[in-house]
Amino acid sequence: MNRTRIQIVAGVVVALSVVLVLWAKGRRDTVLTGTLQWGFEESAFFPDGDCSKRPFWWEYPNQLDKDVGAKWEALGKPPALHLVVRGNLSAFGLHGHLGAYRREVQPIALISVAPASRCRWTWVKEGR
Repeated sequence: MNRTRIQIVAGVVVALSVVLVLWAKGRRDTVLTGTLQWGFEESAFFPDGDCSKRPFWWEYPNQLDKDVGAKWEALGKPPALHLVVRGNLSAFGLHGHLGAYRREVQPIALISVAPASRCRWTWVKEGR
């Protein structure tokens, strides 16, 4: 009976390890939707536009800077943009300004752009 418990616990540990590794690794050439906002020492991409979660670092500079800038100006320079992009998502780690972002979005192609409201977030100040 004791051996069965050890096997069950070992199986659960292995399963959780696999789930953690799959969650933490990056993804290549995937479609990402979210809110992009930028400013002084900020290049934040909020996945799914969810302002309650920590954002990802939006790679800057990148190959889409001119396209994003042109779309932003054409939309009347809104405070943020709602984007659908094809890109790469980095593995879990320390990214962006002072390593404050857990992941980095490396955009490859713009799919759609629309105006959005800025997310209010203070986790950087609270976490330090």
